[in-house]
Amino acid sequence: MSSSTVEYIISITSRDRIGIVYEISSALAALQGNIADSRQSVMCGYYTMILRASFPAKVSQSDIEGKLAEVNANSDTALNILVNQVDDNLLNTVDPQNDYVLTASGADQEGFVARVSGFCMEHCINILDLSTTISDGEFIMMLEIDLSRCASIREVRQALADFGREYDLKVVLQHNDIFKAVNEISLPIRSSRE
Repeated sequence: MSSSTVEYIISITSRDRIGIVYEISSALAALQGNIADSRQSVMCGYYTMILRASFPAKVSQSDIEGKLAEVNANSDTALNILVNQVDDNLLNTVDPQNDYVLTASGADQEGFVARVSGFCMEHCINILDLSTTISDGEFIMMLEIDLSRCASIREVRQALADFGREYDLKVVLQHNDIFKAVNEISLPIRSSRE
């Protein structure tokens, strides 16, 4: 981010319908906003988007909120909007050396997410990203985690093995680079000369 731009985290939730992405992105573009990163999902008929966008320094948070309020006023479904300016002091890039993926799976049960996240808290593991799903009665939880505050990865691995046995969970800890190499699909690209 340059000194002439300011970054914001914007989250939007609404009943799902066609056109939300277009309306939001057009409103931000009208303010010369540049969307750098975004995630979206539809769950139980509700659409959720979270994005990171940079704007010229002359564009204020209230300008962004006002423009998005215009979108809300013209929307067929109410938009819940939250705009937060990124605090430069909070920009904490994770050292790739400490970036891991933790997968926990087992029988669907109440408290699954609380149990796994409690383990992370107890072992000073910062959760960077989290997704869950249920498939054939099995609950699957995937977390991208930062282990930089852990005293020892070996100790974390041992504690995870004990944790998995105690709660009858399959837990796998992989470095993010290994996880990506094993799970990414790369399509062959043919040369235009072929």
